[in-house]
Amino acid sequence: MVHATPKDDDDVAGQHAASLILIVDDNPVNLQLLSELLEIEGYDVASASDGEMALERVRYEPPDLILLDALMPVLDGFEVCRRLKENPATRHIPVIFLTALASADQKLRGLRLGAADYLVKPFQEEEVLLRVKNHLALVVATRALREKNDELTRQMHELSRAEAQHAELTLSLERSAAALLEAKEQIERELGERVRAEEDRARLSEEIIALQTRRLRELAAPIIPITDWLVVVPLIGEIDEVRAEQAQESLLASVSEHGTEVVILDITGVPTIDADVALGFIEGARALRLVGASAMITGVSPEVARALVGIEVDMSRIPTFGTLQRGIAHAMAARQAAKANRGARRQDRHEGR
Repeated sequence: MVHATPKDDDDVAGQHAASLILIVDDNPVNLQLLSELLEIEGYDVASASDGEMALERVRYEPPDLILLDALMPVLDGFEVCRRLKENPATRHIPVIFLTALASADQKLRGLRLGAADYLVKPFQEEEVLLRVKNHLALVVATRALREKNDELTRQMHELSRAEAQHAELTLSLERSAAALLEAKEQIERELGERVRAEEDRARLSEEIIALQTRRLRELAAPIIPITDWLVVVPLIGEIDEVRAEQAQESLLASVSEHGTEVVILDITGVPTIDADVALGFIEGARALRLVGASAMITGVSPEVARALVGIEVDMSRIPTFGTLQRGIAHAMAARQAAKANRGARRQDRHEGR
C-alpha cells in the first residue's frame, strides 16, 4: 500500500504542471492513494474505475502516462492496453501495469502488448515516483524529438520552395542565352570526342549563372564558358557603372581561377551605352590584358554604335562584332592561326638544326 508523505507547497509549486497521468483501477482505495501521492508531487491526475471509462477518458483528453490495473472485471487491463496500442492516436502513450501478480508470464503478456513497465502491488512510494518520473522524462524527450523532426520537415518544404524560385530565375537566364546555347551546341558537335567534357562545362555554367543571380540585384553578368579558354558574358538591360564594375570583377576572378584567355562581352540586349560605361569597358579590357587575357565586344547594334560615335569614345583597341556568332568564330580562327604559327616556328627551328 502507498503511504503518501505530505510536502510543503513550495516544494511542488510549478512542478509537472504539464504532465497528465491517468490512473485506472477498480479498487477505489488504490485510486485515492495513488492520486494523492502524484498530486502531492505536482502532477495533474485523472482517474477511471474500469476499462471502458479509461478508454473514454483517453479519447476525451489523452494523458501523458497511464497507470493501468491489469486485472479488472469485464474489460481487463490487458484488453485496454491492446486497444490503446492498436489506435494510431494513442499508441504512443506509455502504459505502466499495476498488478499483484509477479509471474513472468503475466509480465511478458503485458510487454508483448506494448506496456512500458510494471508496478507490483503493494506499491512502494519511492518506486512509484521514480518510475513515473523516468517514463515522463522519456515522454518529454520523445515529444521534443518529434517536434524537431516536424521543424526539419517544415524547413525542407521551405527549401524546396526556394529551389523552385531559383529554378524560375535560372530559366529566365537560359532563355536570354538561347543564341549562345545554339553556338555552343555547334561547337560540341565539331569537337566530337570532347562531348562528355563539354557536358561537364555546361553544368558548371549553370552553377556560375546561379551564383551571379544571387550576387546581383538584377539580371547581372553571367560568365558562360564556351571552351576552357573562351568565355562569354551576355549583358542584358540598362548598364550603369555599378554593373560594369561588377562584371569586371567577376571576369578578373574567372581569368585568375580558370586561366581564361579570351572574354567576349555580348551587348545584344543592351539598348544604349553612355560615356562612363564605355570608359569602363576600356578599363576592363586593359585590366584583362594585364592578367594575360584579351577582350572583345559583340552584339553592337546600330543604335549603340551611333551612341559611341556621339560621345567620342575611342574603342578602337577593343575588337567589336555585330553578332555573337561572328565574335566566337573570330576567336576560334585567331586561336587556330596562332597554333599554326607556333607549329611553323617549331618546324623552322627543327629544320635549322
